[in-house]
Amino acid sequence: AFVTIVGVVVFGPVVAGPLTTVVGAPLGRLRGMSAAMARRNAARNPRRTSATAAALLVGVAVVTLFTTFGASIKASLDDSVKKSFGGDLVVNGGRFGRGSLSPRMAPDIARLPEVQTAVGLGAGGAKVAGDDERLTIVEPAALTKVLDVDVMSGSLATLGRSQLAVGKTLAGDHGWKVGTALPVTFADGTSDVFTVGAVYKNTDVVSDIVVTRAAWAPHAVQDADDAVLIALRPGISLAAGKTAVEQVAGAYGGPTVQDRQEYVASVAQGVNMILGLIYVLLFLAIVIAAMGIANTLSLSIYERTRELGVLRAVGQTRGQLRSMVRWESVIVSTFGALGGLGVGVFLGWALVKAVSAAENVGVFAVPGGQLAVILVLGAVVGVLAALRPARRAARMDVLAAVAAQ
Repeated sequence: AFVTIVGVVVFGPVVAGPLTTVVGAPLGRLRGMSAAMARRNAARNPRRTSATAAALLVGVAVVTLFTTFGASIKASLDDSVKKSFGGDLVVNGGRFGRGSLSPRMAPDIARLPEVQTAVGLGAGGAKVAGDDERLTIVEPAALTKVLDVDVMSGSLATLGRSQLAVGKTLAGDHGWKVGTALPVTFADGTSDVFTVGAVYKNTDVVSDIVVTRAAWAPHAVQDADDAVLIALRPGISLAAGKTAVEQVAGAYGGPTVQDRQEYVASVAQGVNMILGLIYVLLFLAIVIAAMGIANTLSLSIYERTRELGVLRAVGQTRGQLRSMVRWESVIVSTFGALGGLGVGVFLGWALVKAVSAAENVGVFAVPGGQLAVILVLGAVVGVLAALRPARRAARMDVLAAVAAQ
């Protein structure tokens, strides 16, 4: 990433001339001579154009990188959960990952005539081999009927009271395998030795360690479920099943009952929060870039004082001069935004490929709508940055400007 960004900045002047000509070509046809002259001004000094756009390019590249990576994480989560979750409905407490549901709800839902299987995902914590770990507490045999966690070795369905199942990444980090004995210390202060009964790959829905409810019950300080996964009986419509489940859930505080699509969207909520922070960085990058473009334009106008004076003397109006300066700024900022988008998407792809094996981010996704918004914001930056320099250029005294050296 570092080498790519440095290379783009260093070799920016090589491509600035041709690219600004291409970017500005439609403007000449649509906005007349002022836009055509703006395009030529941007293309005739590629070193200045590249230096002006560099700040915006780097800022947009960083934001695009994380936006693309975030979209890829969401796409990977969607793909993984859709493939692994074989149920029809999910009862969610409203904040996924925070235990807030009564563990008595899942058995009550399971007794409904519309429901084939209902399994609660409990939440707990313990020290496993000396490290604090988050546990998922379930009935393993019921879990395997609605969720495929891609068991690599051992058996999750027959997990015993003195056994636990471990995620692939955690097992690999510690060298654990089926049969490995691990000391476990619970929150009530008691300790026991568990053996690894299964190693699984998919940790998008369950945590890195799964234990049975029978193993957790003697040590449960405060028992609660994160969610209840539900499979309806064949022939039961989704609407009928959801209505029946909502009636039972209403007795437990009215938690949210979601279908598959809604559940998949809720799993990716954390990524949306991170992307919100990234957009704040985008705003800061735009502010900094706008200041740089405005300063460079002001210096450019000072250097071209005599040239601008001659243009006014031969008939260019103040409005046409302001328009020329604004369009030049738009072309430069669009050049920077396009460069940033290209670099950011490339680095996002590289990051997805780099972490795909370890972090289960196997889907590369380009968020076209969000990138289009970033490009439009880049053009808007050009308009805003040019307001003061354009006004200053239009107020020049024509005779004094022509006489300037």
